[in-house]
Amino acid sequence: MEVVQAIVLKTFQFSDNQKIVRAFSKEKGYLSFITPSSFFKKKNCTVHLMQVVEAEIFYTEKSSLYKLKSVTSLANLSAVYFDVYKMNIALLWGEVLDLILRNEQKNTDLFDFIFRSLEYLNTATKDVANFNLFFLYRLTTLIGFKIDTSTYEEGYVLDINGGIFIPSGGRDTYVSGPNAAQIIHKLCTCQVEELGDIPLDRKSRSILLDIILLFLSIHLNTDFNIKSIRVIREVFG
Repeated sequence: MEVVQAIVLKTFQFSDNQKIVRAFSKEKGYLSFITPSSFFKKKNCTVHLMQVVEAEIFYTEKSSLYKLKSVTSLANLSAVYFDVYKMNIALLWGEVLDLILRNEQKNTDLFDFIFRSLEYLNTATKDVANFNLFFLYRLTTLIGFKIDTSTYEEGYVLDINGGIFIPSGGRDTYVSGPNAAQIIHKLCTCQVEELGDIPLDRKSRSILLDIILLFLSIHLNTDFNIKSIRVIREVFG
């Protein structure tokens, strides 16, 4: 029996009374486990998307999955679950993280960053849409690569392949425009308190999301099409 702190990324039905749960744990990295048949009959035994839990799990050689014995919630994220706008962001994060963390081993800094971001999302009353982009762009540093902000100069564009800012006017296939590059630089360097100073409309946020997903797909060699992760466009309204 092991006890881990974990963030639930995705759940799906395995049988009429069992679920597969995919999660990122503080102690062991990415995990998949299965709930026992009687699990959801127990009091307070629930598993929600992006829920932060303490889980009792055990491993058997007969299965490639850990088995879940019990879970205890470690954070009250009720505002996320009762706010449609915030819940849409949580849906996006869960889909993205489930795709990019499948080979991720123990990474305490990454776990803490996701945990703190969920707590901030839960309590935030403004600039939530900008914080969604802030989270995704800052995530790259913690999974082994990042956008090199030291290369930025005014009027430069972002080379999405190289993760660096370069002069505009080249023939590179994957580059942003200079306006998007300026905003990306701000998202990668600003403090959370400064997000309100970045004026973005729905279309701009959608473009910036496309850029970061393309950046992730290139660097992680993942088929990461925006349509395949069930993005709910209200996130960017």
